Amino acid sequence: MTRLIVFLSVITALVLALVLFSYKSLPVSNDKFNLHATTESYEKQEHLVETLLAPKEKVVEVEVEVKEYAPVVDLNTPQLVAGHKLFTQCISCHGKGGEGKTSQKAPFIGGQFDWYIEKQLTDMKAGTRVNAVMNPILKGLNPQDIKDLAAYVSRLPWKKPVEGAPAEAAAAH
Repeated sequence: MTRLIVFLSVITALVLALVLFSYKSLPVSNDKFNLHATTESYEKQEHLVETLLAPKEKVVEVEVEVKEYAPVVDLNTPQLVAGHKLFTQCISCHGKGGEGKTSQKAPFIGGQFDWYIEKQLTDMKAGTRVNAVMNPILKGLNPQDIKDLAAYVSRLPWKKPVEGAPAEAAAAH
């Protein structure tokens, strides 16, 4: 047992001696600690951040035209009149006729059954069906508003989208 310990000690001493001798021959480089290069790099990055965050000198003002849409549905009941008023905030995504817009990822809803539209809106409002885009709109709606909106949307003309064509083009057919 003593011989084994002595043997391992000698081997360990030899390995340490070789490592120490080879350590002295390694090249030393202090490039990582070059203060001048680090300062230059920092100043370039700081200048870039300043230019990106600087306010723009010219601000282009864009006038937004608010369009009044004539109803697509014959508004012969108070429920349909209320539904039409509520649907004006849906037009930007779902289209004037409920044809949906692929750019907004809004589905085709025109002509759907009123009970189906009402269930989907109620589920979204309750959180059963998650739709982050619809949540802010649905917060302001009460159950009667949802019924009015569903009644109006169900009376929109059912226009089946043409395959391969965007929803906006299909609405024109």
